[in-house]
Amino acid sequence: MMKKWSRTQKRAALALILAVAALCAGVIFIVRGQREEVVYRETAVHYGELTVGITESGSVDMGTVDQVFELDMSALQRADAQSSTGTSGSSGTGFAQGSGIGAGRNSAAPAAGGLNMFQQLFSMADGERTSDTTQTSGLPVAEVYVSIGQQIEEGAPLYRLEAESVSLLEERLKSNVEKAKADLDAVYAQQELSKETAENTYHSNTAYGSYAAAEYQAAVRELEDTVSKKQEELEKAQTLHENYQKQLEETSADYEIALEVLNQCVWSRDHTDKWQDTGNYVLYFQMAREAQSTADTLEATKERLEDSLEQAEKNIETCHQELSAAKRNLAQGKLTAQETYNLRTLAYSTAQETYDLAYGYLAREAEEQEEIYAAASVEWEEFSSHISGDQVVANKSGVITSVNLATGDMLNTGSTLVTLYDTEEVSVTVTLAEEDAAAIQEDLTVKVLFAAYPDTPYQAQITEIADASADSSGNVTADITVTLLGDVSGLFQGMTGEVTFVTKEVRQVLYVSNRAIFREGARSYVKVKDADGRLYTKEVVTGFSDGVNVEIKEGLEDGEIVLIESKL
Repeated sequence: MMKKWSRTQKRAALALILAVAALCAGVIFIVRGQREEVVYRETAVHYGELTVGITESGSVDMGTVDQVFELDMSALQRADAQSSTGTSGSSGTGFAQGSGIGAGRNSAAPAAGGLNMFQQLFSMADGERTSDTTQTSGLPVAEVYVSIGQQIEEGAPLYRLEAESVSLLEERLKSNVEKAKADLDAVYAQQELSKETAENTYHSNTAYGSYAAAEYQAAVRELEDTVSKKQEELEKAQTLHENYQKQLEETSADYEIALEVLNQCVWSRDHTDKWQDTGNYVLYFQMAREAQSTADTLEATKERLEDSLEQAEKNIETCHQELSAAKRNLAQGKLTAQETYNLRTLAYSTAQETYDLAYGYLAREAEEQEEIYAAASVEWEEFSSHISGDQVVANKSGVITSVNLATGDMLNTGSTLVTLYDTEEVSVTVTLAEEDAAAIQEDLTVKVLFAAYPDTPYQAQITEIADASADSSGNVTADITVTLLGDVSGLFQGMTGEVTFVTKEVRQVLYVSNRAIFREGARSYVKVKDADGRLYTKEVVTGFSDGVNVEIKEGLEDGEIVLIESKL
């Protein structure tokens, strides 16, 4: 737990800080009287937010991060190993030789007279890579430029290295790039020649096989088209059958109704005396005749539809049979076509396999050499990001907490250069009383104000709420840790700040420093200066205050300058 200042000590420190800030940043007016001097400092009216909450002091805690020398210096090791073996490679353009240039493969150049795929494939299978040397090579440190506690910027020199060793590494890295590029170009050239030969052989041996594939597809497509056509015919026959069935049902229903009407008309006619009720008799007679005609017509239509329905059923059966036959033909045709295709391509399968193997080997050979060239290029590019001239430079800014090398040490890949404070993880831990800690929630807005930057509140978020604990006196407290957000480059380890957990705030209001306000009775005033430099008072209406600043509801505008009075 950090030591707390007394209220008197806090006030004295705050007064000193404010006095220094006033002298550095503000315009000061001094009015000399007989007994005392009055000092006025300008302050501006701002527009923003005011907050209040639970406030406690704590100190900045920064993590650390190591700057590691990540430059791959295996070029020195490879060069040493090559010089110790005393071997050198020829500049042949063969398949295997192209591989050997970049990848260290021991294989002979192809025989004169062109491509021999099988020889190359066997060479690929029998090829061996040289083992990496276990020698260690590094760069001697000639001078140390930095010290613990020093603030450095990205790109600043950390160490000076022996110029001769740096030049040697630079030369070898550059040479590796040039050599890897030449090897890659040689592989590409040989690849094009070998691919052309392989493709010519493949096309000449598989021309008829390609025709067989087209023949197979055409045969299957014709059989599939027949199946599709028969399927469509079946669907049309079924649709026509459904239509006939529906018409027959409707006609049969109409026919039954017509018969019923006919019977009623005949009964009415036969039960009417044609001499005594001649009018009705004639009416029923005509109705019976018309009903008979309608019934006869419906009966004929019904018989025609029955015949059509019977024919439609036969058509459906025929379509089913033809569709089944087409499907059988398709299945059999596929087998026949596949068998024909297999027989016609069997003789050329060896050429295809040889081509695939050769092409795959070419691709792998080029891929391996591309990786070698890319790795050499990355090493060369990284050299300038780690070393400038004969100096090792910083890759980030910060305050040094540890210098890990001394003059005469050997700098190797993976060596830790310096350790810096980690500005990405800057936190402040405060201790709150039990009742205050109980009110803290992780989603509360948190602001941190440092005495060194009284006008620049930092935003933070709660990252840890520790369990409450009691001390020997029975006081229950809890530690709350907040992590600062945004630019924290101006902070340093151990800096003291006031952490406020916001419990109330007002937004988008005008506000000014509390110290600029003075009151007379129930009214509030500020002092301002006119164009001639004369001081006068101006009435204002105040509102919410966070203890440092106060809201201005009326009387001032954003950016307006008021004066803070203090006496010497």
